Amino acid sequence: MNQLMDCQLLQWPDDQAAYRTAINENPANAGRSNGGRRKRSLINYSKLWANGRTLKIAFMDSPDADRKRKIIAAASRWLPFINLKFDFVDGPQGDIRIATRTGSNSSMLGTDALLIHPDWPTMSLGVDPQDPDFDVIVTHEFGHALGAMHEHQHPKANIPWDKPKVYEFYANREMNPLTREQVDVNLFEPFDTLEAIYTDYDRRSIMHHPVANALTLGDWENPINRKISKKDKKMMRQLYPKQPRKIR
Repeated sequence: MNQLMDCQLLQWPDDQAAYRTAINENPANAGRSNGGRRKRSLINYSKLWANGRTLKIAFMDSPDADRKRKIIAAASRWLPFINLKFDFVDGPQGDIRIATRTGSNSSMLGTDALLIHPDWPTMSLGVDPQDPDFDVIVTHEFGHALGAMHEHQHPKANIPWDKPKVYEFYANREMNPLTREQVDVNLFEPFDTLEAIYTDYDRRSIMHHPVANALTLGDWENPINRKISKKDKKMMRQLYPKQPRKIR
């Protein structure tokens, strides 16, 4: 089974605290212009980092040089499409803190990472560096860290899930079984966020889980997407636009 199906997108449970943190980091998270009006609500806001800033990314548990190199390379696949910089450091202190000695792959969503206790990781990358999908999984988790949701939960995805089979599949796995609630949160519930921060539904997105035909009704499946799609790039350029050059 592909480990990307095990990815868990984590969000801070207290919406009020998450909202305050997001707005403090980046006031634009409160809402984008829409017909001359600004949207502001605890449901309809984004968790994007301040545009143009440098994110300090800490390796908390001293992974070996090869694993570290591969993580940096996979995460850096986003850099051409965002107006952010990554500063990778060793030690416990960082805006994003990575733990690798785990059996799971997960990430806090964007600025929710700022609410995690400073001694705890905000991202788990337990995938083996020899896994053929290592780069995909790391890039996917960093997409979440930048504020991107799961594409299969796009409001217009309309995936014909066979929900009883999906619940059974995840409940009976030997590794990392999921409860019905966890399945709902990570697969079924459509995300509700600012219209300005997502493009049309993209089956090729690297943020889309692979979907097995056996877990859907009729004949519907989606393979693992190994590359950052054109729409992924468009979305990230929209979320973190490059600053216009000053005319001298």
